[in-house]
Amino acid sequence: MTNLLVAINDSNDIECALKHVIERHRTQPGTLFLLNVQTPISKFITRFVSRKQVEEFHQENGMQILQPMIDRLDAAGVPHQERIVVGHKAESIVQFAREHHCDQIVVPKHKNVFENLGLGSVGSQLRQLIGAEGNCDISEVY
Repeated sequence: MTNLLVAINDSNDIECALKHVIERHRTQPGTLFLLNVQTPISKFITRFVSRKQVEEFHQENGMQILQPMIDRLDAAGVPHQERIVVGHKAESIVQFAREHHCDQIVVPKHKNVFENLGLGSVGSQLRQLIGAEGNCDISEVY
């Protein structure tokens, strides 16, 4: 049984990841994790609101992003688990993948301003963090 992690950051990620995930599930059933990484809120702001409000804010925003993917997977009969974490995107994805023994990480590939500046995609950051000896495949899907 395999563990597949799909990192979803915005609604544009859903279409490019959905086909890959459904095909993979049909050929290699396993555990599917949908992960949304929320950017931490500045301490300048969090000192004026409760920890509970911050957690609810992250949870609501994360679920708003994941819900269309959840709905589509449910309609296709693909079982899944969803998680929302707060932190640096690439580091949080790698940490989650290690903790849940994921065999593959799927990240949507978008050309962005950071890539244009030579800072690399999330996929390339994941490859660097996992390293050569990592036993987790990184797939960037369009």
